Amino acid sequence: MIIKFTKVISCSSEHPSYPVSNLLQHRSHSSWRCAKPGEMLATVIFQLAESSCITGVDLGNYRSCVVVVTASTASEPDIWLPIVNHQFLTHDEAANGKFRDQVQIFTKKDLNPDTIKIKFDRVKVTCMQSANLKELFGLSFIELKTEVVLDLGLDIFGRFKLKNPEENDIDDIKERYMKMIGHKKTDYKAELLAKVKETGMSNFSKRQEEDREPMKRPLLQKLEAGKTEEVFGTRNKDSDSSTSMNDIKHKNEKVTNDKPVVRTPFGDVVSSTSIKEKKNDIQKNDNQKNGTISRKRTLSPEQSSLKQNKRKQNCSQCQDENKLCNNCGKLPKPKTIITPKKPVKEPKKSFSKLFEDVSFSLSGYVNPQRDEIRKKALQMGARYIADPNTTNKRCTHLICAFKNTPKYQQLKGHSKIVSHTFVEKCFSEKIRFPWRRYALDTKDSAEPESEEEILGSSSPFNAFEEDTDSDSYY
Repeated sequence: MIIKFTKVISCSSEHPSYPVSNLLQHRSHSSWRCAKPGEMLATVIFQLAESSCITGVDLGNYRSCVVVVTASTASEPDIWLPIVNHQFLTHDEAANGKFRDQVQIFTKKDLNPDTIKIKFDRVKVTCMQSANLKELFGLSFIELKTEVVLDLGLDIFGRFKLKNPEENDIDDIKERYMKMIGHKKTDYKAELLAKVKETGMSNFSKRQEEDREPMKRPLLQKLEAGKTEEVFGTRNKDSDSSTSMNDIKHKNEKVTNDKPVVRTPFGDVVSSTSIKEKKNDIQKNDNQKNGTISRKRTLSPEQSSLKQNKRKQNCSQCQDENKLCNNCGKLPKPKTIITPKKPVKEPKKSFSKLFEDVSFSLSGYVNPQRDEIRKKALQMGARYIADPNTTNKRCTHLICAFKNTPKYQQLKGHSKIVSHTFVEKCFSEKIRFPWRRYALDTKDSAEPESEEEILGSSSPFNAFEEDTDSDSYY
């Protein structure tokens, strides 16, 4: 709800074309401005229609740098409590004529919680602008808001009714519960189903046991009585042995159906191995009779190795290194793998000239770390620039601790911005690494490297005792 102003109690300055009475109208197109250019302060005091709590303020500025809103009560009219203190323009913007007529809204969260509870009768608005003395300043509009609380005397909170403390909750709950139980109808179907489930299975099992007859097992009864002959029948031992032998003979004949079966004069089957042995013996006897003895000629070791090599060359199975060859019986020779030799890094520059083309500046570091980084870079041949400039592009590297420092914003896009690890790694490893590996911005580090690693020789001892406390932190 908007708080209404009844009248203007006092005003320090007003222009005849833009009086204070314009602010009493709700967001009129006109505004209130000071009487003459060159004034630095203008104040207005309003009387509220009724005392109320201020829970919101809407301000429409007109070329004022700072606007302060205070309020007082009827009991203590000279004590002004601050409600809003906001800066719309900076001193430089007002001096250069960069005015912006802005509207600022302050809600209950933005105000002081202690002043929200106080009911005020008067409001004082103070406008300040001391940078540009050629311009008139003031306000285009002001609105004060408050919250309305209606007390209808009903014990209702949303859709819920509040209880009376006089009522006894336990008795009411018992009565309501008994009424609900009395009105409920009994469900006979559920009770009958439960009883059927309980008694049905027991009755069914009892009936089965009563009507069941024991199973007849005549064979078991005969075995238990000792009448095994009736179950298995009578058999002669001679007949059993003869039948078993016949079965074995038939099996042997079935196995050797494919090959010619040789039997002894007694009817026994002769195995195939014994036949081969007999054939060999017959051939030997024939050779001895003829006087010719067939023997294989043994080869010399040189001839045997040559044979194996020929077989190995012609063999198509001597290719797997982990398996024995079926023809040669040996593992093949391992294949010689020629590994390319890695190029050995040779020192291209001396340690004191690794950073000879580097001019750097520091940002975000404090001594003694700032002084250590500077000394290490100078020992590698770099040049230090205290106040870098983007016009001449003398600063090639910015060693920065974190983003968004003044130097970071100044040199972004003009210099290579890296962290302090770039200098420390190059100093400890005696190698100049590409700067993109240690770039502070992730976009720079994601791009491909445009520099190569430069190996440095042994570093001579060269300590710098210059002080960097005079250099700026930013």
